[in-house]
Amino acid sequence: MKKRRYKIVFIDHTTKMGGGQVYLLRQLSQLDKDRFKPLVVCPSDGALPDHVRRSGVDLHIVPIHQSIINLRKEDLIGNPISFLINPFRLAAGIWRLVSWLKRHKIDLVHLNSMKAGFFGSLAARYAGLPVVWDFKDLLSEDFFPSINRRLIVGMANRWVDYVVANSNAIAEAFIAQGGRKDKVRVIHNGIDLSQFHPDNKPSGLRVSLGLDPEIHLVSIFSRLDRWKGHVYFLQAAAQTREVHPDVHFLIVGATTFDNDGYADELHTLTHDLGLADCVHYLGFRDDIADLMAMSDIVVHASTLPEPLGLTPMEAQAAGRPVVAVKAGGVLETVEDGLTGVLVPPKNASAMAKALSDLLRSPDKRRQMGIAGRVRAEQLFDLQTNARRVQDIYLELIDAH
Repeated sequence: MKKRRYKIVFIDHTTKMGGGQVYLLRQLSQLDKDRFKPLVVCPSDGALPDHVRRSGVDLHIVPIHQSIINLRKEDLIGNPISFLINPFRLAAGIWRLVSWLKRHKIDLVHLNSMKAGFFGSLAARYAGLPVVWDFKDLLSEDFFPSINRRLIVGMANRWVDYVVANSNAIAEAFIAQGGRKDKVRVIHNGIDLSQFHPDNKPSGLRVSLGLDPEIHLVSIFSRLDRWKGHVYFLQAAAQTREVHPDVHFLIVGATTFDNDGYADELHTLTHDLGLADCVHYLGFRDDIADLMAMSDIVVHASTLPEPLGLTPMEAQAAGRPVVAVKAGGVLETVEDGLTGVLVPPKNASAMAKALSDLLRSPDKRRQMGIAGRVRAEQLFDLQTNARRVQDIYLELIDAH
């Protein structure tokens, strides 16, 4: 007799594309379709729903009021429970989700973001379903005020079966805030290694972007958010150009969430630093592997501790050396001196020195690239890590 496919719903609070949403699409691609039927719930239409539909996965819109969806982390500092200002709107959204979960006979709920956890964990519990909450954020004072850290931990401890932490740093921060250690499973985000080819250097892509195939290229990949450190990247670029006048720089990533004015600030700074002819803004791209392959060095410049640091992981899979800040989950992904160079956060001079050293040493770049690929194969394989998450699904469904 044919086994029943278990329905797993992935709930996200946003319709825009960021790192967490890109990884969601990768998770969906690796789900064992013989065992599981994936569905995705978003609060409205947008870029993420479009990508989900194109992937062939069922996409459902379950409205949550925009006052809750648009809530920013910094808004919570002044009013820690501001997402409850209108409890009727919150309750209405939760009950819509409860009704949807029951109507579609869901077997397990996977919460893909912190905000999704606020309403999704309670809805799943009311629906009587097992819950996995995907933690991609560090529960630290850098990102969340104290009362909200306690709220998140309380919800996870009471209403969630497992917290899947994307790094040891995330797990340790959760436990330090009072999170139950027995509920935590550390599973690094994985990379589809078949998409990254260290020997590939697509000169055609450079030409299509108007770039000389022979120039050196340094790239940063992240959404345009202030804490991602683009300002320091640009300052380091200006210093690097003084020594290496032929180098160009790519900034890959779109403005998301509530940072629409930030892109204008970066363009102004680019002009003020005299970099308008060598810094190229590409916006959101889905050909990251090719863009990394045509880069000589990949930079990670976040000003706050990164929960994991997917970009350094991908760069290593692509066989490219990384210059990254020495903080957070990056300490787990980049081996300083072997697969990349770690520098202090908010230090453009240190970043520029690391870039200059690598630009003048092709042998070092090559050796770091080879070591990075080996590290990616050992630790970051998407299929292996996806299977570990699916084992959790089966454990919870069997026990429920």
